[in-house]
Amino acid sequence: MRADDYFRRAGHEALWLISHALGVGHSAVYARNEFTPDECARIEALISRRENGEPLQYILGTADFCGRDFSVGPGVLIPRNDTATLIEGVRRLFARDDSFTFMDWGTGSGCIAITLLLEFPESCGYMLDISTEALKYARENLERYGLTDRAEIITEAVSPELDLLISNPPYIPSGEISGLMREVRDYEPHSALDGGDDGMKYYREVIALALGRLRPGGYLVLEAGDMRQAVELEGLGGEFEFSGSVNDGGNFPRCITLRRHEAT
Repeated sequence: MRADDYFRRAGHEALWLISHALGVGHSAVYARNEFTPDECARIEALISRRENGEPLQYILGTADFCGRDFSVGPGVLIPRNDTATLIEGVRRLFARDDSFTFMDWGTGSGCIAITLLLEFPESCGYMLDISTEALKYARENLERYGLTDRAEIITEAVSPELDLLISNPPYIPSGEISGLMREVRDYEPHSALDGGDDGMKYYREVIALALGRLRPGGYLVLEAGDMRQAVELEGLGGEFEFSGSVNDGGNFPRCITLRRHEAT
């Protein structure tokens, strides 16, 4: 079969799938006109998986986040570009050489925590998740970037005071899960998607954790799933004051930053 046939079938993703199937770079794919029967079989297997709805990132075993590659696969949420707004939110709170301690609640692949560790070399963190499948990837990514001495992977909250609690929690209302795109609904872990009846279940859990672990003056940085959630988080009040937001590419306030009041 010719390369053009695969590109007509799989569009721009064909380049990634052929490259991965053959273990060659993109330029080598462009240089080929035809493939051997064995190569065709390998390419066909990957394209068929994609046609069945499996996410491209799972097939390739990697996903991009903030310009870096992170290992992913079944059982872990695929990093999204929208979540990069959380990193921008933290950039507005801390200077590169600031020393601070953070916790990434629901760390998944570890993409948020690892990006913070790389961009803030004086920081240290805790990567919290209850999914053993997800933590397998978090550990692999932490080792990949040589950061095991600056972060601890945990399955329950620790007691030290935190300067920052950051999270992209499950926030999709339970009733909306069935309407998600097939590649999300049928392949990505529902435990990382389902936010309960109103989508706010895990926001409440993270906020409660912040009240017990976040120092006065510390920051809570959260990803919002829709405008209702953004408005509710911005107006949280009580121990927190709204500190700012970061819009995503669709001009939606995806990242919400809250500051815990100083002790009086």
